[in-house]
Amino acid sequence: MWLSNFDFHMDKRLLLLLFILFKISDVYAYSLTPALQKLDQYIQKQINDNKAVGCAVAVLDHDQVVFLKAYGVQKKGAKGKVDLNTVFQLGSLSKPITSTLVAVLQRQGLLSLDAPAQAFFTCLKSKTKIHHILTHTTGFKRVGWNNKIESRVLREQLLKDLRNASQDEPGQSFDYHNFVYSLIEGIIEQSQNQPFRDVVYQKLFEPLGMNRATVGFTDFNNQNNKAWPHQLNKNEAIYPSKSYSHLYHAAVPSAAGINASITDIIPFLRLQLVGNTRLLNTSDLTQYHTPATEAKDALGWFKGTIKGDRKSYYGFGWRIIENNQCRIVFHGGWVKGFISFLGFLPDRKIGIVVLHNVENRFAGNTGMLFLNEWIRETHKNLSMN
Repeated sequence: MWLSNFDFHMDKRLLLLLFILFKISDVYAYSLTPALQKLDQYIQKQINDNKAVGCAVAVLDHDQVVFLKAYGVQKKGAKGKVDLNTVFQLGSLSKPITSTLVAVLQRQGLLSLDAPAQAFFTCLKSKTKIHHILTHTTGFKRVGWNNKIESRVLREQLLKDLRNASQDEPGQSFDYHNFVYSLIEGIIEQSQNQPFRDVVYQKLFEPLGMNRATVGFTDFNNQNNKAWPHQLNKNEAIYPSKSYSHLYHAAVPSAAGINASITDIIPFLRLQLVGNTRLLNTSDLTQYHTPATEAKDALGWFKGTIKGDRKSYYGFGWRIIENNQCRIVFHGGWVKGFISFLGFLPDRKIGIVVLHNVENRFAGNTGMLFLNEWIRETHKNLSMN
């Protein structure tokens, strides 16, 4: 028998290791069910309490969709319901989508994170690399730039204004800058000799089957099945916006101008968790999910959901929060009337996406509450075993 070739003590250790791995796998599975139940209950209550209008939510465990549901309506007071194909404006969730495109180009040998950005934009300091753009460490200050975008300053003028802006030494400090991040689309266009929109479609959307995902406002507006934006009045009551936001779509599409349904974002999240043999391995994405610079601005966002000592970072197009229990890689997205959230635990291969058509904290709170609940259930079940 082949078993006779095994060393007895080695065989015992192997069996013990397999037993432990199966036990931990069982604990993870047992932890998921109550966390998903609480997730659904929380969302239903938010809808019933008029704190949410319409949303679509997905949870993935490795490559498997374990929760997928649409709630509410596309527009308050109207009958059209949100479904799994309803498209939402993603806001800054566009940033990790764009950085993933960069990872694909890097894997294909078409672009390097260490390439000098000055080769594409001569106004940048010579030490500025592409990775400084993706990590918000170029040395440009963000103050006033969102106001320029919201004042309808055209992208061409914004580029002219950047030439006259002061730039500190790259790599020394973090400052979240929508317009400077969007320089990556110009770099992609020049290096690939194609419009940014076409490169995204060909290199990312089409291979992943993100069939309803679009770049910019025009294609979004031409879709029939799309959510309507909502805002809060002074009493924090929800009301429908008068119109869609399109300013960030026009000025900084790679940073805040991508749109998608929950069905589109599922394969994107799956790519982050387990990779895709045609596009990227998980090892290709490790650098993007790893802290590159400290970013303390996110520490106050989730005080009630992430316990213990926390540290906040920015990676390559991703935010990262760590405590003594785990690392959470995530990003939120805002444009007028929409806030989205995508977060995952890279070590545990579990993640959640929340798309919501109200400008409040529902999406981020929902995502972090689920991840925290899963972590809590896991630790409880491990301690019982």
